[in-house]
Amino acid sequence: MKIRTSSRGAGIAIALSALLAAYGAYAQARERTPFAPAAHNTVMVPPVVYGNYRGIQMSESGDACGVPGPLRQAVKKALEARHKSVLSEPGAGMGATPSLKIEVIDIVTVSAGGPAIVVIRAVLERPGQPAVQFTAQRQMHTKHAAITADTTECSAMEGVTRELGMDIAKWMRKPTDGVFLVNGR
Repeated sequence: MKIRTSSRGAGIAIALSALLAAYGAYAQARERTPFAPAAHNTVMVPPVVYGNYRGIQMSESGDACGVPGPLRQAVKKALEARHKSVLSEPGAGMGATPSLKIEVIDIVTVSAGGPAIVVIRAVLERPGQPAVQFTAQRQMHTKHAAITADTTECSAMEGVTRELGMDIAKWMRKPTDGVFLVNGR
């Protein structure tokens, strides 16, 4: 019995071998080349800091709920829907990347079920363009029906920080200098 190999089958085998070899070379090159996000689809969000408002410096001692960490996470999550990369710190070659600096300038928490108010200022710095500033205030109450023995003065802060993150992401679509929003309006 004589085994025949068709020229078509041999051609497919050669093409497949060439394709696999090319992919292997591509995969090796990709492993060696670290990801460098493009400035037009990347924004840098350094850690949120405490700022001052009307001459009063906000500090960690005046923040019973630890707002900067959750606020930064909410902002990053809201921005990731629009930008390919949200960076925490500057990296090599990221000089053209816009930077969004956020300050918590006022926090009010009264009691369990009372209002939770956060006021922030965000400054967007873009290379070659003037910096633009955004101020936002969010306020929430825990509904009386939702108050339990475990409810604290910080219970509403999660919702406040999430909403502020969405306010900032919305403003980032068309950053206009001097905007002041209260509860998203």
